[in-house]
Amino acid sequence: MYPLRIVAVAVLGLAPVAGADRALGQPLPGDYAILGQERTSLRVGVRVTGAAGTVAGTLVLGNHVQVNGSVAADVVRLGSDAGAGRFFCRFVILSRGGGVVGGPVVGGGSLPACRAFTPPLVDPTLLAPIAVVPGATDLRVPGRTGSAPMPAASYRDVVVGRGALLQLAGGSYAARSIRVAPTGRVVCVDTCRIGVLERVVLAPRAELGAGAPLRANRVRVDVAASTGRRAFRAGARAATAATIFAPSGTLVLGPRGSYRGAFIGRTITVGPSATLREDSAFGS
Repeated sequence: MYPLRIVAVAVLGLAPVAGADRALGQPLPGDYAILGQERTSLRVGVRVTGAAGTVAGTLVLGNHVQVNGSVAADVVRLGSDAGAGRFFCRFVILSRGGGVVGGPVVGGGSLPACRAFTPPLVDPTLLAPIAVVPGATDLRVPGRTGSAPMPAASYRDVVVGRGALLQLAGGSYAARSIRVAPTGRVVCVDTCRIGVLERVVLAPRAELGAGAPLRANRVRVDVAASTGRRAFRAGARAATAATIFAPSGTLVLGPRGSYRGAFIGRTITVGPSATLREDSAFGS
């Protein structure tokens, strides 16, 4: 019984409930800062403002991860000193020690660490991939140069060089791929929706999303990458201000990055010491 008692204390002694859970129910689609379909993994020291979840699988909170909101998944795996506002789950497993909290118990009733949730966490129709038809012409911004705000259009490959700036005037855009070199920027100056057929790659310290004072929830990037393919990758210290929607693909967010908006993918991994803040266009 001793290991179980340790786990129960670790789970129940958590941070206060965040604003996303003001109705005391499970998170709504727009409450999530990060949502995987099969597996979501937050590595050591990640900080999340908003909800974190996995629709049908495991949510991993590494050592010293803090979620200032609810977490929701079938199984939540906790590292040492990890915590969240509320747990909606079937089981919570302590990564070290093997203790389990939640689920059925002898004699009926349930242990209080896991709050019941109503499956599915998100309406499956909201997780359908978006069709994207790219254009036939590349858009390239050479290193250390900038563009005037580009009107809505379709491109083949979008390539932004080192230290370069691509401005998007607003509207609907499409591309086969987007690649941004170190310290390069892709900035929407008004509401943007960007469809990408294959992948988005941000090098270290690259940026993508809404330019101030535009909020992150005014920019959405839909990546149609097929199951198992890496749809979105951000390098170390990259920054985003957008909703990245890639329900069939893999998302990798680099360490020490700053990620505002929301991230939806089949599997998602967030590198050490990254910060995520919900400002989502998902479900709206």
